[in-house]
Amino acid sequence: NDVAPYAYIILETIGIYNIDNKNKLSSEGTIPHEGILISIPSYRDKEANSYFLHKDFLEWFVGFTDAEGNFNIKITGLTESTFKNVQFTFQIGLHKDDEPVLNYIMNTLKCGHISKSKDRINYFVNDRNSLLHVILPLFDYENLNSSKYHQYEVFKKAVTLIKDKSHLTDKGKLEIINCKKEMDSMSSQWIASSINSNIKITKFWLAGFIDGDGSFSTNKYVPRFKLENHIRELELYKKINEFLNVGNIRLTSQRTDRENSNPTIVLEVNKIKELKERLIPLMYDNNTIILKSLKSNDFSLWINLIDIYYKGYHTIPEGKYVFDAIKLHINRYRITTNASLLENMQLISISEIENLLSKLYLIDSPYEIKEGIRHYRNTNKLVSEATNIVVIDSSGNSTIHYSMSECAKNLSIGRSKIKQCLSSGESYKGYRFVLS
Repeated sequence: NDVAPYAYIILETIGIYNIDNKNKLSSEGTIPHEGILISIPSYRDKEANSYFLHKDFLEWFVGFTDAEGNFNIKITGLTESTFKNVQFTFQIGLHKDDEPVLNYIMNTLKCGHISKSKDRINYFVNDRNSLLHVILPLFDYENLNSSKYHQYEVFKKAVTLIKDKSHLTDKGKLEIINCKKEMDSMSSQWIASSINSNIKITKFWLAGFIDGDGSFSTNKYVPRFKLENHIRELELYKKINEFLNVGNIRLTSQRTDRENSNPTIVLEVNKIKELKERLIPLMYDNNTIILKSLKSNDFSLWINLIDIYYKGYHTIPEGKYVFDAIKLHINRYRITTNASLLENMQLISISEIENLLSKLYLIDSPYEIKEGIRHYRNTNKLVSEATNIVVIDSSGNSTIHYSMSECAKNLSIGRSKIKQCLSSGESYKGYRFVLS
């Protein structure tokens, strides 16, 4: 008999889990953690199985799915209102270099299979038991945040028809056909802002989303973090921006030089203070990087670029040399099928880069940090950087200016005078200046 999908939302404890004959979970222990108990009934030659999925993994996995996952309905032998066969598939497709993260997912979920094709590798879940008892309970427990939430809801509606064999009836088949049509039309539709109320950004969800769609890069010698997506994800990007409380969102127009180009939404963080104080700490839990894909390697190297830039080593030849050497190990340069990009370039090993960094840090940094503010070494001159300046007038009212230039223009005060006031703490024309 078919068994309806079920999963228990539980508190994990350090101890042994026991599943009694009433399908209740009992355990011994003292340290609670949220999660979900997946219970898969026996089916054909497969034995029944139960296992726990931790909430941290679930949030990361849903974030990764928001970036890289897809739900598909494949119909064969289709006529006007019926068909011969239908296959439901949850899929994540990546470059072949990222096979370890798909193995991690498959081993954790204990279902699905992996296939390789040229430079691509795909993780599939398309057997009925795994869809009904793993995939659906998982995404019901932890909602998707992107437009894929709507894709999943339609997919779920179709898949649940399997439970009582409704997919074999004429009515059920017609319903599946309609679900397929609805999913196919979603890619070109604007997702309404109603999704806003369902969006929940967490640290682990964000890590999963970054594992899929994020990039840790540089613009010349300025480190930056960037997320970019189809403009239909505008509501999601607003929520991410609120969660980070940094960066800026911009829209890009459709490119006329590229076929089938769509407007995009971009969130970029390039202020060094925001990168160091807001973004980077979110990528750790208990001093361990929580990124799971090869983006974890990018991040580990990129934070060296952050340090080089923050201390001003990028302004001296030795620092520039190490900076450029690190860049050749991240993003597109690390992809094995992009070897041609490294032709005629001097690629330095990671171990040698580590030696060069050790030697670099023996040199006095061009910048020194005084009370959290960067100055040129042995001077009171501030390092020019994009930062927020809070201006407090004689009545105690404060306004925020988002750059030195903006502040100078709005108050008709020279940039050099504002820098002087920031360094000395003195007031000018009734204004006090504080970096934020």
